[in-house]
Amino acid sequence: MEEEPQNAAEVVADKPSGTPIRPAGILAFVLEVALLCAAGLWAIEFLPLAPVVSVLVVLIPLVILWGLLLSPQAPWRLGWPIHPVVAHVLFLLGVAALWSAGHLWLAGIMLVLTLASGVMNWLKREELASDAQAQRRNRRRPAGRRAAR
Repeated sequence: MEEEPQNAAEVVADKPSGTPIRPAGILAFVLEVALLCAAGLWAIEFLPLAPVVSVLVVLIPLVILWGLLLSPQAPWRLGWPIHPVVAHVLFLLGVAALWSAGHLWLAGIMLVLTLASGVMNWLKREELASDAQAQRRNRRRPAGRRAAR
């Protein structure tokens, strides 16, 4: 007969949580934040509104788009390989926004990070595709009385 764990710490230590954080995931997060900053800087430079209003006009739709299609918990998350392609196109648009707003050094840094992220995704494409397939299989379907509605 197996012994039951005595406290919550033992339970947590036995089971790994979710997907591991990988360098590609960290880089993608940094690029997502950089994209928001690039869009904000572009809005301040080119929209004829108050700076706060300009930033809000551009960032609110961008955050909604990211939340619906690209975030890890998105209800309509794009599948593999569409997700990384769309994400990297958006990152390149962020580079163009920084370049056009006159922030050449920031655009160069973001371009290098975007290219590094693209290379990392390309080199790990089989692993990422199998992870995406496993996540689709393990995605819980609604069950119970409310799901029948």
